[in-house]
Amino acid sequence: MADSASLLVVRLSSLGDVLFALPAVQAVLASGRFERVSWLVEDRAAALVRELPGLHEVVVFPRRDKGRWPAHAKQLRARRDDVVLDLQGNLKSRLQLMLLRAPLKLGFDAPLAKEGAQKALTERWLPPGDVKHRVHANLAILARLGIDPPPASRPDVPLGTGRGAPRDDDRPRIVLHPGTSAFGQLKRWAPERFAALGDRLASALDAEVLVSGGPDEQDLVRAVVDGMHAPSGALRTGSLGELADALRGTDLLVAADSLPLHLANALGTPVLGLYGPKDPAVTGPAFDRSAVVRAGVACSPCTLRRCRDRICMERLEVDAVEAAARDLLARFRAPSRGEARP
Repeated sequence: MADSASLLVVRLSSLGDVLFALPAVQAVLASGRFERVSWLVEDRAAALVRELPGLHEVVVFPRRDKGRWPAHAKQLRARRDDVVLDLQGNLKSRLQLMLLRAPLKLGFDAPLAKEGAQKALTERWLPPGDVKHRVHANLAILARLGIDPPPASRPDVPLGTGRGAPRDDDRPRIVLHPGTSAFGQLKRWAPERFAALGDRLASALDAEVLVSGGPDEQDLVRAVVDGMHAPSGALRTGSLGELADALRGTDLLVAADSLPLHLANALGTPVLGLYGPKDPAVTGPAFDRSAVVRAGVACSPCTLRRCRDRICMERLEVDAVEAAARDLLARFRAPSRGEARP
């Protein structure tokens, strides 16, 4: 493959999975293998990659604006990329690939590919059996492009100012995030348990406890804040950049499988993931300064999208989460203001 070839990466969503693709794309850019590297991404995730150094172009799929779909399809049909790398592997990416005319369309074979996505590929690939996490699978497939896959390392996240949000004091700052995507509601831990956890950590550690949530999660935020006896408040962020800066200035984030969990982990903020239906070996925090708590029920993990009896989350007790949170804070408490994070 000539070093002057152009590459289009397809990773449309979700926000967490776009973050999981960052190490692979940054490895491609660092390799110098391709003269032009572009990224096809959904509108809601475009901010995560738009400022990525070295990226030639961000092609945005306007998923939330169906009136623009015909123009988007025309744009894809007009492209002449040499290689398309599909890191999405579902029906959404299959439809995009069907419009593209690249001679090489590389991606994952089933069962990693879902909904027949592998049928749009010219080359299908599966990682070795010991490669489970999506970050590692994304890196491993680079060998098919003539790039020696580097070890998984924390990516440079091009969001915000790169500095933590201002702090008024040196108390531990703990952020609780009770939400998930609407699609992943079965992954949520109950707001009253988040509230109980916040009270315990505030009392035992004299911690500042804040609750985060997106625009559609404010009812959850209020339920946690109102359910706490200790003083608490909502973490106010109006953009992904502001969220990144707030997380950079946080000593610990406690959340289910969600964007804030993976964003904080990528930024180096200590994170505690609460897992039930999803497998943390596949979608858990990918980097160090992290831990996962599970209830250990026999039916977890699973592939269900709906469940009438969410025992995997309902049996996740506050005691276990508190113990793990305190352990993480003891080991990885961020330094005082003005000091560098190790």
